[in-house]
Amino acid sequence: MSRWTINRVIERSHILKNMKKKYSPALTTAHKILRLTWAKCHMTWNNEWHKVIWSDEKKFNLDDPDGFSYYWHDLRKEEEIFSTRVQGGGSVLIWASFGWGGKSSMCFIDRRMNSNGYREVLKKHLLNIADSLGGFEWIFQQDNAPVHRAKVNLVWFKSQKINVLPWPSLSPDLNPI
Repeated sequence: MSRWTINRVIERSHILKNMKKKYSPALTTAHKILRLTWAKCHMTWNNEWHKVIWSDEKKFNLDDPDGFSYYWHDLRKEEEIFSTRVQGGGSVLIWASFGWGGKSSMCFIDRRMNSNGYREVLKKHLLNIADSLGGFEWIFQQDNAPVHRAKVNLVWFKSQKINVLPWPSLSPDLNPI
């Protein structure tokens, strides 16, 4: 019996369905409280958002398409949620930022990002255009990736007088990057 015949039999059984896998972070009560508190503190912001420079990295996996994994779901049971992949095949990493006044150039990162590399990316691709993206009193947004929160980078932000927008752990990524 071929694989395709087996797939047809399974599909016609009306018990299993081929579904896209869904992923979700493992949120604790503390994470949820911090996220809600942050949202309440910032819900009255209006023009303040014009000062924010949003930044993020995006990794494109070369070994398989991102987010296109399917599984056979038993329709008599709850849908499954799967953990995200930590390591995999080759990839390309891109960093970019944007604000009310425009966007940065894309930075292609050819090696694993560390705290020093992240700081170099910011020096080269952010500092010289930040005032045009977010105005004179711009606020820098980044997620809580370990290289972003490294002590050496937090000290550097202070030394450069960069105001960093607090970002609760495991918060949704608001960036379209």
